[in-house]
Amino acid sequence: MLIELSPATAAAEIGNWSIVIDCIHELALAQLKDNDRVLDLALQVLTQGDFEQQWEIAKIVPKLGEIAIQPLLDLVNDRDNQLENRWFGARILGEFARPQVVTALVALIRQDEDPELTAIAIGALTKIGTPAIAALTDLLAPADPEVCSVADRGMAIAILARIRHSQTIEPLIRVIDDPDPQLRTLIVEALGSFHDPRIPPLLIAKLTDVAASVRTAAVVALSLRGDLAIELHLLHHLRPLLGDLNSAVCKATALGLARLADPQAVAVLTELLASPRSTNDLRASAILALGWIGTRAAIDRLIAVLASFPELAPAAIVSISKTEREQIYASQLLVTYLHSYPDPARSDLAIVRQEIAAALGNLGNIDTVPALVELCDDPDARVRLHAMTALAKLAPTLPQ
Repeated sequence: MLIELSPATAAAEIGNWSIVIDCIHELALAQLKDNDRVLDLALQVLTQGDFEQQWEIAKIVPKLGEIAIQPLLDLVNDRDNQLENRWFGARILGEFARPQVVTALVALIRQDEDPELTAIAIGALTKIGTPAIAALTDLLAPADPEVCSVADRGMAIAILARIRHSQTIEPLIRVIDDPDPQLRTLIVEALGSFHDPRIPPLLIAKLTDVAASVRTAAVVALSLRGDLAIELHLLHHLRPLLGDLNSAVCKATALGLARLADPQAVAVLTELLASPRSTNDLRASAILALGWIGTRAAIDRLIAVLASFPELAPAAIVSISKTEREQIYASQLLVTYLHSYPDPARSDLAIVRQEIAAALGNLGNIDTVPALVELCDDPDARVRLHAMTALAKLAPTLPQ
């Protein structure tokens, strides 16, 4: 089929790249495939157009097929070309899962000549995915260490960790003890996404890593394996990290316990709340975790927080309101607590009444309407507003 490209060619001669793009857009996919004339026009736009035009033509070039690969490789490897042009070339190459593309992108990264260009090449390799794994794995244990630097190894690990394919498990396991804590963190995060029997013991071992970021990553990864909680005694392994010297590790552990579906988690979190060594930030994480667990035992613990830690009462009420398992039970306890005030109109408790009103609206128990009607007469305007909003959710036909 003869393709009429004269308008595009004429537009290219005067640098009107928008018309060139419009003409190419009008072509069917079959007309684009392996079309040298279109490729030539597209490359002109890519190297001479403005950023928006480059972005637009970059979406079309992959449709031309493999004839685009070598010109793109030439563009990317031409150090005399503008950096932005090479940036787009590397980005487009991510659409071609071919050995020569992988080799070229790895070489480009190893040159480490520009951080932005390197980042684009890494993103392209990540997009290529599994075809890049073999080339990257070769960089983990090179025959000649002088040929492959520590930076090359780090680059390979970082990309393998992003690919998230089962073929990366073996090479990542081999380097899980890399000296760089940032790389160990990436490796643990990546391995945590796979259900492979070799991985949980390695994650457990990383709970004692010297780097807090690695310990945190291991905690998160293990907490997502609730299916193995009982078999591997994960609560036993995670519990000591509630007292970790790093607060981020402690918080991640508290939240992680909620995901284990272990009935003992409530008792452990209760101990954490009561411990004089716990900060309020850590207690807030425990409160959130108990809300995620959402059993009656967990809700009971949260109700107890209202009296034990008044400053955390609003957070506890919000956590209670998010339960999906025991909404009726939770709403009943909140109404009981609301009515237990010696002086229910105390101004210092207005924030508590406000959060209870909002929680009752979220929990959806129609039997709590009388309590909300009472709160509509509260002396605090914010409490009244939240009570009316909750009533609108539960009983929209009632007069407001």
